[in-house]
Amino acid sequence: MRCGDLFLSGLAYRLPPAVDVDTAVGEGRYDPEDRRADGYASVTVADGEAPPEMAAAAGRLALARSGTPASGVSLLLHASAWFQGIDYWPAAAYVHREVLGDAGRRAPALDVQQMCAGALGAVELAASYLAADASRGAALVTTADRYADPGFDRWRGDVRGIVYGDGAAAAVIGRTGFARLLAVSTVVDTGLEGMYRGAEPFAAAPGRPVDVRDRRAAFAGGAADRPGGSVGERIASGLADAVGGTLDEAGLKPGDIDRYVFPNVGEHVLRTKYAEPLGLDLDRTAWDWGRRTGHVGAADQLTGLTHLVETGRAAPGDRVLLVGIGAGFAWSCAAVEIVARPSWSA
Repeated sequence: MRCGDLFLSGLAYRLPPAVDVDTAVGEGRYDPEDRRADGYASVTVADGEAPPEMAAAAGRLALARSGTPASGVSLLLHASAWFQGIDYWPAAAYVHREVLGDAGRRAPALDVQQMCAGALGAVELAASYLAADASRGAALVTTADRYADPGFDRWRGDVRGIVYGDGAAAAVIGRTGFARLLAVSTVVDTGLEGMYRGAEPFAAAPGRPVDVRDRRAAFAGGAADRPGGSVGERIASGLADAVGGTLDEAGLKPGDIDRYVFPNVGEHVLRTKYAEPLGLDLDRTAWDWGRRTGHVGAADQLTGLTHLVETGRAAPGDRVLLVGIGAGFAWSCAAVEIVARPSWSA
């Protein structure tokens, strides 16, 4: 989708204190060989603050930075990948109440479930919502997750090469701003949906610990029954299609992009599965930031872009491509061009 005259007008994140990964190695929670391959320095770990609370804090700051009044928000989307603190409850409604209150009475509050591509998927939905009606002024996108025991082991809950951090991020999309939203797009391959389901039976209620390694092993065991190429080939194809499609919509080539913000996976995975297939060096990515937070669910792209703008590493004239991937499977990308230096930038 070519976005026309839509902009990012506010960005923010809420990240708890970081914990050195060597502490987890010393405690036997994080494999030392994985530590060497991943290259993480630390991960952010929340102590008592729930995901919706972090999302509301990020949302308030992003809204303040945008200069948009709560009454100017026409839509609130909240993305998440994991438990938000309460079962049978809409987290988006809490974020709406905390950030917009009664001023947002006519702004729908909706939860987005696209796993770790959720924030960029929400940006695409928000852009479509604003493009559909010129009277809609702005949209607020938030995302937050906390990966806590006993339900989720941040060090071993997913496959090797991914360690999870906690935190939140928010973005305001509007008619004016510091970064033009050039294009957004999503590619899906639901034939890979079973990779994060495995052989687990459907349960009547939540409560089982997450073990993605076991689920993916079960999925791989039935690979011979599924057409369409190997899992690795299909993941690479989805990434290439999403990146290529977004660049085409934006009228850009890979060399026109100054910075890429990928999920904060470990260094080996980032290099071999993301950067090298696209012909990139890691110094064009936000890895130096991601290695200090871990993989913060759907927030990686927004926290990475916020960091680049805050520090001045993404300056007026720079183009940034945000790349998300979520179980299901979905690849969502957004191309933005920095057009001004916001007051909150270094």
